[in-house]
Amino acid sequence: MFGFIYLNFVKGIKKLTSNPQLIYTVVVAVLITGAFVFMAERFISIANDAQERLINVRIGSLQDAFVSFAGDKMDEPDYLNKKIQDIVNTNETIKSFKVIKKEIVTNSSLSDISISYNIIASNNLEEINTPDNASSFLFTIASSDPTHSVTIELVDKGERLFKTIRAITDPVGNILGAVVTTQTLSMADIAISNSINNSKILLSFVIVLILFLFLRHSKIIDYMDLYKKLKEVDTLKDDFISMASHELRTPLSIIRGYAEFAKEAPELEPQTKDYILKIDYSAKELDSLVSDILDVSRIEQGRMSFEFEKINPSEITDQIVTSFVFPAKEKNLNISFDKSKIEETQFINIDVSRFKQIIVNLVGNAIKYTNKGDIKVIQYKENNRLYIRVSDTGIGMSEEERVKLFEKFYRIRTKETENIRGTGLGLWITAQMIKQMGGSITIESIKGVGSHFIVSFPIVN
Repeated sequence: MFGFIYLNFVKGIKKLTSNPQLIYTVVVAVLITGAFVFMAERFISIANDAQERLINVRIGSLQDAFVSFAGDKMDEPDYLNKKIQDIVNTNETIKSFKVIKKEIVTNSSLSDISISYNIIASNNLEEINTPDNASSFLFTIASSDPTHSVTIELVDKGERLFKTIRAITDPVGNILGAVVTTQTLSMADIAISNSINNSKILLSFVIVLILFLFLRHSKIIDYMDLYKKLKEVDTLKDDFISMASHELRTPLSIIRGYAEFAKEAPELEPQTKDYILKIDYSAKELDSLVSDILDVSRIEQGRMSFEFEKINPSEITDQIVTSFVFPAKEKNLNISFDKSKIEETQFINIDVSRFKQIIVNLVGNAIKYTNKGDIKVIQYKENNRLYIRVSDTGIGMSEEERVKLFEKFYRIRTKETENIRGTGLGLWITAQMIKQMGGSITIESIKGVGSHFIVSFPIVN
């Protein structure tokens, strides 16, 4: 058990020393806890002092009021008892309130004189007319300053008490007696004790909260370290993919070159030529996949370069549409480029090679996902933007499919698409290139009717 605690303690120390942020958190936690304890103790001390002063001021005021009439009523104990009872009933902290009269007793020979301090009125009726010699010291102090109350603090059986005495005088200043009050501080002590207990509970809660935040902060630092490692792994992955893709281009180019050369050889049998054509087709698809992977790597690393130039893209679009006439005829599709709305002033600032890649991808997808009907490409101007719309009469898509269409690796999975090959990267790459060239791409589609891909760029003068 102790070994486990020791190992975890050492582990925690090592983690603290290796993470300055955690040391800062620990220091802040200790300072917050210390400040809370200091403020709580300071508050309790101030509250305690204020409570004692309030009690003394209040009892002093009560005694001042009482002695103002008690001098004339020293011979009327019933009256004094009634007033004392009224005072005690309205002041919960007063434990004892009595009037003491100093009496000098002499014997018959006048040689022995004794002084007695008798209680003539009290809230405790049983002690009336009994001596209270314990108050002789206080009586002497009060006699030395008849105009002020004197208070001393006592402890009786663990209970804090304030005993206060004030002289009672006649109109000319002669001392007739004294009023003695005993106040209990138990209620104040209970209130302060409750405050201390509440403060301890709150302090415990604060400490638990700080520990939770500390552990949370520690976890965040662990996550940061993990994030850094993942970033490093991701960078290595991107570098590897980039390197591997580049290295694949060379053997693929050689395979395609030999396939092009071999399929033109006249001595080959038809079946052999068919094999070579399939090799060339597969190599072409693999080359396209490698190109897509390279583009993804460049885009994610921010290394895709663009060489912008001001052009009217109608001629490029026309060439691309013409190059797809044969693949379209193989599927009995009509493909056309509407030039009726093209103006000579429709210039946009784009990278030509990237623009070709975009149009090839969109027209190629239109043919791939259309089994019958037409493929139409239209170029037009609207609100100082040049639009190129690629429309088909293909399988179309639902609203849910349209929302996810430009996500990386997303492909529509239906019976109509199960035999169509693809990686789901083409449209993501297309959307990213359009965005980086300052354009936009949107889609309109109805399931079973067809789709319209609309690409737009701002027209430049």
